[in-house]
Amino acid sequence: MPKVRFLTKRRASDQRGFSVVEVLLAAGVFALLVTGLVGAVVYGRASSDSAGDRSQALFLAEEGIEATRNIGDAAYANLAAGTYGLTQTSNQWAFSGASDTSGIYTRQIVIAAAGANRQSITSTVTWPQSGGITGTVTLTSRMVNWTTATKTWANGILAGHLAVTGAKAGLKTDTVGNYAYTVLNASASNFTITNISTPTAPTNVSTITLSATPTNIFVSGNYAYITTTTASSELLIMDISNPASPTQVGKYSTTGSGGLGVWVVGTTAYVSRGANSGTAEFQILNVSNPASPTLVGSLGRNNALSEVYVSGNYAYLATNSTTTQLVVVNIATPSAPTVAGTLKLGAAATTTLMGYGNTLFVGSGTTLYSVNVVTPTAPVQLGTFTAAGTVNDIDVDGAGNAFLGTAGTSAEFQVVNVATPATMTLTKSIDVTGTTSTLSGVAYNTSMDLVVGASVLTTQEINIFTKN
Repeated sequence: MPKVRFLTKRRASDQRGFSVVEVLLAAGVFALLVTGLVGAVVYGRASSDSAGDRSQALFLAEEGIEATRNIGDAAYANLAAGTYGLTQTSNQWAFSGASDTSGIYTRQIVIAAAGANRQSITSTVTWPQSGGITGTVTLTSRMVNWTTATKTWANGILAGHLAVTGAKAGLKTDTVGNYAYTVLNASASNFTITNISTPTAPTNVSTITLSATPTNIFVSGNYAYITTTTASSELLIMDISNPASPTQVGKYSTTGSGGLGVWVVGTTAYVSRGANSGTAEFQILNVSNPASPTLVGSLGRNNALSEVYVSGNYAYLATNSTTTQLVVVNIATPSAPTVAGTLKLGAAATTTLMGYGNTLFVGSGTTLYSVNVVTPTAPVQLGTFTAAGTVNDIDVDGAGNAFLGTAGTSAEFQVVNVATPATMTLTKSIDVTGTTSTLSGVAYNTSMDLVVGASVLTTQEINIFTKN
Protein backbone atom coordinates (compact mmCIF):
# COMPACT_ATOMS: atom_id res chain seq x y z
CA MET A 1 0.00 0.00 0.00
CA PRO A 2 1.52 3.32 -0.94
CA LYS A 3 2.56 5.78 1.82
CA VAL A 4 0.67 9.00 2.20
CA ARG A 5 2.67 12.19 3.12
CA PHE A 6 1.10 15.09 4.87
CA LEU A 7 2.70 18.41 3.99
CA THR A 8 2.53 21.33 6.57
CA LYS A 9 2.79 24.88 5.26
CA ARG A 10 4.70 27.21 7.58
CA ARG A 11 3.86 30.88 7.82
CA ALA A 12 6.31 33.26 6.29
CA SER A 13 6.75 35.12 9.55
CA ASP A 14 8.04 32.07 11.23
CA GLN A 15 10.73 31.80 8.66
CA ARG A 16 12.22 35.32 8.31
CA GLY A 17 12.96 36.31 12.08
CA PHE A 18 13.07 40.09 13.18
CA SER A 19 12.90 42.83 10.61
CA VAL A 20 15.50 45.68 10.49
CA VAL A 21 12.95 48.20 11.77
CA GLU A 22 12.20 46.08 14.77
CA VAL A 23 15.89 45.72 15.57
CA LEU A 24 16.48 49.46 15.30
CA LEU A 25 13.47 50.22 17.42
CA ALA A 26 14.61 47.79 20.09
CA ALA A 27 18.11 49.28 20.06
CA GLY A 28 16.70 52.78 20.41
CA VAL A 29 14.57 51.84 23.35
CA PHE A 30 17.52 50.12 24.97
CA ALA A 31 19.73 53.17 24.40
CA LEU A 32 17.14 55.44 26.00
CA LEU A 33 16.90 53.18 28.97
CA VAL A 34 20.68 53.02 29.38
CA THR A 35 21.06 56.80 28.97
CA GLY A 36 18.38 57.41 31.54
CA LEU A 37 19.96 55.01 33.96
CA VAL A 38 23.46 56.46 33.45
CA GLY A 39 22.12 60.02 33.72
CA ALA A 40 20.31 59.18 36.91
CA VAL A 41 23.47 57.68 38.36
CA VAL A 42 25.65 60.63 37.26
CA TYR A 43 23.13 63.26 38.36
CA GLY A 44 22.64 61.48 41.64
CA ARG A 45 26.35 61.38 42.23
CA ALA A 46 26.75 65.09 41.26
CA SER A 47 23.86 66.02 43.53
CA SER A 48 25.41 64.00 46.31
CA ASP A 49 28.79 65.68 45.78
CA SER A 50 27.17 69.13 45.67
CA ALA A 51 25.27 68.43 48.87
CA GLY A 52 28.46 67.22 50.49
CA ASP A 53 30.36 70.34 49.42
CA ARG A 54 27.61 72.59 50.77
CA SER A 55 27.48 70.66 54.03
CA GLN A 56 31.22 71.12 54.53
CA ALA A 57 30.99 74.81 53.63
CA LEU A 58 28.18 75.25 56.15
CA PHE A 59 30.31 73.58 58.81
CA LEU A 60 33.23 75.95 58.07
CA ALA A 61 30.92 78.99 58.16
CA GLU A 62 29.51 77.92 61.53
CA GLU A 63 33.02 77.29 62.79
CA GLY A 64 33.93 80.83 61.68
CA ILE A 65 31.11 82.31 63.77
CA GLU A 66 32.06 80.31 66.85
CA ALA A 67 35.78 81.04 66.46
CA THR A 68 35.04 84.77 66.24
CA ARG A 69 32.92 84.56 69.37
CA ASN A 70 35.82 82.81 71.08
CA ILE A 71 38.14 85.65 70.11
CA GLY A 72 35.63 88.20 71.35
CA ASP A 73 35.15 86.38 74.64
CA ALA A 74 38.90 86.63 75.26
CA ALA A 75 38.72 90.41 74.79
CA TYR A 76 35.82 92.23 73.18
CA ALA A 77 38.27 94.85 71.90
CA ASN A 78 39.63 92.17 69.56
CA LEU A 79 36.46 92.50 67.47
CA ALA A 80 37.55 95.59 65.58
CA ALA A 81 35.59 96.32 62.41
CA GLY A 82 37.26 94.76 59.37
CA THR A 83 37.67 91.69 57.18
CA TYR A 84 39.64 88.73 58.50
CA GLY A 85 40.77 85.15 58.04
CA LEU A 86 41.19 82.71 60.93
CA THR A 87 44.09 80.68 62.24
CA GLN A 88 44.77 78.44 65.22
CA THR A 89 47.86 78.51 67.42
CA SER A 90 48.12 76.25 70.47
CA ASN A 91 44.38 75.57 70.19
CA GLN A 92 43.62 79.30 70.35
CA TRP A 93 41.76 81.07 67.56
CA ALA A 94 43.11 84.34 66.17
CA PHE A 95 42.51 86.59 63.19
CA SER A 96 45.04 86.33 60.37
CA GLY A 97 45.01 88.10 57.03
CA ALA A 98 41.82 88.85 55.09
CA SER A 99 40.70 85.21 54.56
CA ASP A 100 41.72 81.62 55.21
CA THR A 101 41.53 78.46 53.09
CA SER A 102 40.75 74.81 53.81
CA GLY A 103 41.07 72.58 50.75
CA ILE A 104 38.81 74.00 48.06
CA TYR A 105 37.07 76.33 50.53
CA THR A 106 37.83 80.01 51.21
CA ARG A 107 36.44 81.58 54.39
CA GLN A 108 36.12 85.27 55.21
CA ILE A 109 34.95 86.90 58.44
CA VAL A 110 33.53 90.43 58.30
CA ILE A 111 33.01 92.38 61.53
CA ALA A 112 30.99 95.60 61.53
CA ALA A 113 29.56 97.87 64.23
CA ALA A 114 25.91 97.18 64.98
CA GLY A 115 25.25 99.79 67.66
CA ALA A 116 26.65 100.55 71.11
CA ASN A 117 28.55 97.54 72.48
CA ARG A 118 27.39 95.39 69.55
CA GLN A 119 29.25 93.91 66.62
CA SER A 120 27.82 92.13 63.59
CA ILE A 121 29.66 88.96 62.50
CA THR A 122 29.34 87.62 58.93
CA SER A 123 31.03 84.32 58.01
CA THR A 124 31.16 83.57 54.26
CA VAL A 125 32.56 80.40 52.67
CA THR A 126 33.02 80.01 48.91
CA TRP A 127 34.17 77.06 46.75
CA PRO A 128 34.40 76.23 43.03
CA GLN A 129 31.72 74.08 41.40
CA SER A 130 31.55 72.41 37.99
CA GLY A 131 30.68 74.65 35.06
CA GLY A 132 32.65 77.58 36.45
CA ILE A 133 30.06 78.26 39.14
CA THR A 134 31.07 79.45 42.63
CA GLY A 135 29.22 78.01 45.59
CA THR A 136 28.55 80.34 48.53
CA VAL A 137 27.33 79.90 52.09
CA THR A 138 26.86 82.92 54.38
CA LEU A 139 25.94 82.98 58.07
CA THR A 140 25.47 86.07 60.22
CA SER A 141 25.39 86.61 63.96
CA ARG A 142 25.77 89.40 66.48
CA MET A 143 27.92 89.71 69.58
CA VAL A 144 27.08 91.99 72.49
CA ASN A 145 29.63 93.22 74.98
CA TRP A 146 27.41 92.43 77.94
CA THR A 147 30.24 92.99 80.38
CA THR A 148 30.47 96.64 79.37
CA ALA A 149 26.80 97.09 78.65
CA THR A 150 25.77 96.11 82.17
CA LYS A 151 28.60 97.83 84.06
CA THR A 152 28.77 101.50 84.94
CA TRP A 153 31.32 104.05 86.09
CA ALA A 154 29.20 104.57 89.20
CA ASN A 155 30.73 101.29 90.40
CA GLY A 156 34.16 101.91 88.88
CA ILE A 157 37.20 100.17 90.33
CA LEU A 158 40.99 100.14 90.17
CA ALA A 159 41.17 96.88 88.22
CA GLY A 160 44.93 96.46 88.03
CA HIS A 161 48.25 98.25 88.37
CA LEU A 162 51.91 97.85 87.52
CA ALA A 163 55.21 99.03 88.94
CA VAL A 164 57.79 100.23 86.44
CA THR A 165 61.34 99.04 87.04
CA GLY A 166 63.47 101.82 88.50
CA ALA A 167 60.86 103.42 90.78
CA LYS A 168 60.12 106.47 88.60
CA ALA A 169 57.12 108.73 89.14
CA GLY A 170 54.49 108.47 86.42
CA LEU A 171 53.77 111.75 84.62
CA LYS A 172 51.52 111.60 81.53
CA THR A 173 50.04 108.76 79.52
CA ASP A 174 48.17 107.99 76.31
CA THR A 175 46.52 104.76 75.21
CA VAL A 176 45.56 103.14 71.92
CA GLY A 177 44.38 99.56 71.34
CA ASN A 178 46.00 97.09 73.74
CA TYR A 179 48.76 99.43 74.90
CA ALA A 180 49.41 102.36 77.21
CA TYR A 181 52.32 104.70 76.51
CA THR A 182 53.58 106.52 79.59
CA VAL A 183 56.29 109.09 80.22
CA LEU A 184 57.95 109.18 83.64
CA ASN A 185 59.32 112.18 85.50
CA ALA A 186 62.97 111.14 85.28
CA SER A 187 66.06 111.52 83.14
CA ALA A 188 66.52 107.76 82.66
CA SER A 189 64.18 104.82 82.04
CA ASN A 190 61.53 107.43 81.41
CA PHE A 191 59.36 105.99 78.62
CA THR A 192 57.43 102.78 79.16
CA ILE A 193 54.93 100.78 77.12
CA THR A 194 52.38 98.58 78.89
CA ASN A 195 50.17 95.81 77.55
CA ILE A 196 46.70 96.42 79.02
CA SER A 197 44.78 93.75 77.08
CA THR A 198 44.11 92.10 80.46
CA PRO A 199 43.16 95.10 82.61
CA THR A 200 43.47 93.18 85.86
CA ALA A 201 47.05 92.18 85.06
CA PRO A 202 48.85 94.77 82.91
CA THR A 203 52.36 93.77 81.82
CA ASN A 204 55.46 95.72 80.90
CA VAL A 205 56.41 95.48 77.22
CA SER A 206 59.40 97.84 77.20
CA THR A 207 61.04 100.66 79.13
CA ILE A 208 63.71 102.86 77.57
CA THR A 209 65.59 106.08 78.24
CA LEU A 210 64.71 109.15 76.19
CA SER A 211 67.35 111.69 75.27
CA ALA A 212 65.69 114.34 77.47
CA THR A 213 63.32 114.52 80.44
CA PRO A 214 59.74 114.19 79.13
CA THR A 215 56.77 116.40 79.99
CA ASN A 216 53.84 115.13 77.89
CA ILE A 217 52.83 112.60 75.23
CA PHE A 218 50.42 112.12 72.33
CA VAL A 219 50.12 108.91 70.31
CA SER A 220 49.06 108.93 66.66
CA GLY A 221 49.43 106.00 64.27
CA ASN A 222 52.84 104.37 64.60
CA TYR A 223 54.37 107.29 66.46
CA ALA A 224 54.49 108.74 69.96
CA TYR A 225 55.11 112.48 70.10
CA ILE A 226 56.81 113.44 73.36
CA THR A 227 57.56 116.95 74.61
CA THR A 228 60.55 117.46 76.88
CA THR A 229 62.03 120.05 79.23
CA THR A 230 64.94 120.65 76.83
CA ALA A 231 64.50 123.12 73.96
CA SER A 232 67.13 121.33 71.89
CA SER A 233 64.89 118.26 72.07
CA GLU A 234 61.57 120.06 72.50
CA LEU A 235 59.69 117.33 70.63
CA LEU A 236 60.84 113.72 70.29
CA ILE A 237 59.20 111.44 67.73
CA MET A 238 59.28 107.75 68.63
CA ASP A 239 58.48 104.86 66.29
CA ILE A 240 56.26 102.53 68.33
CA SER A 241 55.25 100.14 65.53
CA ASN A 242 57.10 97.47 67.53
CA PRO A 243 56.06 98.12 71.15
CA ALA A 244 58.79 95.83 72.41
CA SER A 245 61.44 98.02 70.83
CA PRO A 246 60.45 101.69 70.42
CA THR A 247 63.05 103.85 68.71
CA GLN A 248 63.58 107.58 68.29
CA VAL A 249 63.27 108.54 64.63
CA GLY A 250 63.34 112.32 64.86
CA LYS A 251 63.23 115.42 67.02
CA TYR A 252 62.52 119.12 66.75
CA SER A 253 65.01 121.54 68.26
CA THR A 254 64.44 125.22 69.04
CA THR A 255 65.69 127.86 71.45
CA GLY A 256 64.33 128.97 74.79
CA SER A 257 61.81 126.92 76.73
CA GLY A 258 61.00 123.25 76.32
CA GLY A 259 57.64 121.80 75.40
CA LEU A 260 54.74 121.26 77.81
CA GLY A 261 51.92 119.91 75.67
CA VAL A 262 51.36 118.36 72.25
CA TRP A 263 48.42 117.48 69.99
CA VAL A 264 48.71 115.81 66.59
CA VAL A 265 46.28 115.89 63.68
CA GLY A 266 47.37 114.01 60.56
CA THR A 267 50.85 115.26 59.68
CA THR A 268 50.72 118.37 61.86
CA ALA A 269 51.87 118.63 65.46
CA TYR A 270 50.77 121.50 67.70
CA VAL A 271 53.15 122.19 70.58
CA SER A 272 52.65 124.40 73.65
CA ARG A 273 55.76 125.61 75.46
CA GLY A 274 56.97 127.32 78.60
CA ALA A 275 57.17 131.12 78.71
CA ASN A 276 59.75 132.35 76.22
CA SER A 277 59.62 136.15 76.38
CA GLY A 278 56.57 136.21 74.15
CA THR A 279 58.29 134.31 71.36
CA ALA A 280 56.76 131.18 69.87
CA GLU A 281 55.17 129.70 72.98
CA PHE A 282 52.78 128.02 70.52
CA GLN A 283 54.30 126.22 67.55
CA ILE A 284 52.86 124.39 64.54
CA LEU A 285 55.14 121.70 63.08
CA ASN A 286 55.02 119.67 59.88
CA VAL A 287 55.73 116.06 60.85
CA SER A 288 54.99 114.41 57.49
CA ASN A 289 58.62 113.30 57.61
CA PRO A 290 59.00 112.11 61.22
CA ALA A 291 62.77 112.07 60.86
CA SER A 292 62.85 115.79 60.13
CA PRO A 293 59.95 117.86 61.54
CA THR A 294 59.86 121.49 60.40
CA LEU A 295 58.32 124.68 61.78
CA VAL A 296 55.28 125.93 59.85
CA GLY A 297 54.11 128.79 62.04
CA SER A 298 54.19 130.09 65.61
CA LEU A 299 52.56 132.50 68.02
CA GLY A 300 53.93 134.29 71.10
CA ARG A 301 51.87 134.76 74.27
CA ASN A 302 54.47 135.64 76.94
CA ASN A 303 52.91 132.97 79.15
CA ALA A 304 53.60 129.31 79.80
CA LEU A 305 51.11 127.25 77.82
CA SER A 306 50.42 124.12 79.86
CA GLU A 307 48.52 122.10 77.28
CA VAL A 308 46.92 122.29 73.85
CA TYR A 309 43.75 120.77 72.40
CA VAL A 310 42.86 121.06 68.70
CA SER A 311 39.47 120.83 67.02
CA GLY A 312 38.79 121.91 63.45
CA ASN A 313 40.36 125.27 62.64
CA TYR A 314 41.05 126.16 66.27
CA ALA A 315 43.63 125.35 68.92
CA TYR A 316 42.72 125.83 72.58
CA LEU A 317 45.53 126.65 75.01
CA ALA A 318 45.63 126.36 78.81
CA THR A 319 47.87 129.12 80.17
CA ASN A 320 49.48 130.10 83.47
CA SER A 321 47.98 133.57 83.18
CA THR A 322 45.52 134.52 85.93
CA THR A 323 43.60 136.85 83.61
CA THR A 324 43.36 134.88 80.36
CA GLN A 325 43.48 131.24 81.41
CA LEU A 326 42.05 130.07 78.08
CA VAL A 327 43.34 131.25 74.70
CA VAL A 328 41.70 130.29 71.41
CA VAL A 329 43.93 130.36 68.31
CA ASN A 330 42.76 130.34 64.69
CA ILE A 331 44.95 127.82 62.85
CA ALA A 332 43.14 127.86 59.51
CA THR A 333 46.33 129.33 58.04
CA PRO A 334 49.03 127.29 59.81
CA SER A 335 51.83 129.62 58.75
CA ALA A 336 50.11 132.56 60.43
CA PRO A 337 48.11 131.51 63.53
CA THR A 338 46.20 134.33 65.25
CA VAL A 339 44.43 134.78 68.58
CA ALA A 340 40.70 134.37 68.00
CA GLY A 341 39.42 134.68 71.56
CA THR A 342 40.26 134.48 75.27
CA LEU A 343 38.43 133.70 78.51
CA LYS A 344 39.12 134.39 82.16
CA LEU A 345 38.33 131.46 84.46
CA GLY A 346 38.59 132.22 88.17
CA ALA A 347 41.84 133.41 89.70
CA ALA A 348 44.19 130.42 89.27
CA ALA A 349 46.30 129.39 86.31
CA THR A 350 45.04 126.51 84.18
CA THR A 351 46.96 123.25 84.11
CA THR A 352 45.09 121.06 81.65
CA LEU A 353 42.19 120.93 79.19
CA MET A 354 40.29 118.56 76.94
CA GLY A 355 37.31 118.92 74.63
CA TYR A 356 34.46 117.04 73.05
CA GLY A 357 32.06 118.46 70.48
CA ASN A 358 31.32 122.08 71.32
CA THR A 359 32.43 121.85 74.96
CA LEU A 360 35.83 122.31 76.58
CA PHE A 361 36.73 121.02 80.03
CA VAL A 362 39.47 123.03 81.74
CA GLY A 363 41.32 122.27 84.96
CA SER A 364 42.35 125.21 87.15
CA GLY A 365 43.42 124.47 90.72
CA THR A 366 40.74 122.22 92.22
CA THR A 367 38.08 123.45 89.78
CA LEU A 368 36.87 121.80 86.61
CA TYR A 369 35.33 124.34 84.24
CA SER A 370 33.03 123.58 81.33
CA VAL A 371 33.19 126.05 78.45
CA ASN A 372 30.89 126.43 75.46
CA VAL A 373 32.87 126.93 72.23
CA VAL A 374 30.03 126.78 69.71
CA THR A 375 31.44 130.15 68.69
CA PRO A 376 35.20 129.66 69.22
CA THR A 377 35.87 133.39 68.99
CA ALA A 378 33.58 133.96 71.98
CA PRO A 379 33.94 131.10 74.50
CA VAL A 380 31.42 131.11 77.36
CA GLN A 381 31.79 129.51 80.79
CA LEU A 382 28.95 127.06 81.48
CA GLY A 383 29.55 125.45 84.87
CA THR A 384 32.04 124.34 87.50
CA PHE A 385 32.82 121.25 89.54
CA THR A 386 35.05 121.19 92.61
CA ALA A 387 37.42 118.22 92.63
CA ALA A 388 38.91 116.56 95.72
CA GLY A 389 42.37 117.88 94.83
CA THR A 390 44.25 119.87 92.18
CA VAL A 391 43.18 118.77 88.70
CA ASN A 392 46.31 117.50 86.94
CA ASP A 393 44.83 115.94 83.82
CA ILE A 394 41.49 115.43 82.06
CA ASP A 395 40.11 113.06 79.46
CA VAL A 396 36.56 112.38 78.23
CA ASP A 397 34.75 109.42 76.68
CA GLY A 398 32.22 111.31 74.55
CA ALA A 399 29.39 109.58 76.43
CA GLY A 400 28.92 112.13 79.19
CA ASN A 401 31.90 111.24 81.40
CA ALA A 402 35.01 113.25 82.24
CA PHE A 403 37.93 111.52 83.97
CA LEU A 404 40.15 113.50 86.31
CA GLY A 405 43.62 112.73 87.55
CA THR A 406 44.03 114.74 90.78
CA ALA A 407 46.17 115.29 93.84
CA GLY A 408 43.35 114.26 96.17
CA THR A 409 44.87 111.98 98.81
CA SER A 410 41.87 109.64 98.89
CA ALA A 411 40.28 110.37 95.52
CA GLU A 412 43.09 110.59 93.00
CA PHE A 413 40.81 109.30 90.23
CA GLN A 414 37.43 110.93 89.77
CA VAL A 415 34.64 110.31 87.26
CA VAL A 416 32.43 113.34 86.65
CA ASN A 417 29.07 113.30 84.89
CA VAL A 418 29.31 116.08 82.30
CA ALA A 419 26.27 115.12 80.22
CA THR A 420 24.84 118.49 81.24
CA PRO A 421 27.97 120.68 81.27
CA ALA A 422 26.30 123.46 83.22
CA THR A 423 25.61 121.13 86.18
CA MET A 424 28.46 118.65 86.45
CA THR A 425 28.27 116.08 89.26
CA LEU A 426 30.55 113.45 90.79
CA THR A 427 29.85 109.89 89.64
CA LYS A 428 32.66 108.04 91.37
CA SER A 429 35.97 108.65 93.13
CA ILE A 430 38.66 106.00 93.56
CA ASP A 431 41.59 106.00 95.93
CA VAL A 432 45.00 104.94 94.68
CA THR A 433 46.76 103.32 97.63
CA GLY A 434 49.24 105.59 99.41
CA THR A 435 49.20 109.16 100.67
CA THR A 436 51.56 110.37 97.92
CA SER A 437 49.80 108.68 95.03
CA THR A 438 48.88 111.78 93.04
CA LEU A 439 47.50 110.86 89.63
CA SER A 440 49.37 113.09 87.19
CA GLY A 441 47.96 111.76 83.93
CA VAL A 442 44.82 110.01 82.66
CA ALA A 443 43.88 108.66 79.23
CA TYR A 444 40.65 107.05 78.07
CA ASN A 445 40.92 103.95 75.88
CA THR A 446 38.07 104.03 73.36
CA SER A 447 38.28 100.40 72.23
CA MET A 448 38.49 98.89 75.71
CA ASP A 449 36.32 101.45 77.54
CA LEU A 450 38.77 101.92 80.40
CA VAL A 451 41.09 104.61 81.75
CA VAL A 452 44.83 104.43 82.23
CA GLY A 453 46.27 106.56 85.01
CA ALA A 454 49.90 107.61 85.57
CA SER A 455 50.70 107.89 89.28
CA VAL A 456 53.66 109.37 91.12
CA LEU A 457 53.46 106.33 93.42
CA THR A 458 56.65 104.49 92.48
CA THR A 459 55.24 101.08 93.39
CA GLN A 460 52.37 101.36 90.90
CA GLU A 461 53.02 104.02 88.29
CA ILE A 462 50.54 102.42 85.85
CA ASN A 463 46.92 102.11 86.97
CA ILE A 464 43.95 100.66 85.09
CA PHE A 465 40.45 101.86 86.00
CA THR A 466 37.34 100.10 84.70
CA LYS A 467 33.58 100.05 85.10
CA ASN A 468 32.07 97.50 87.43
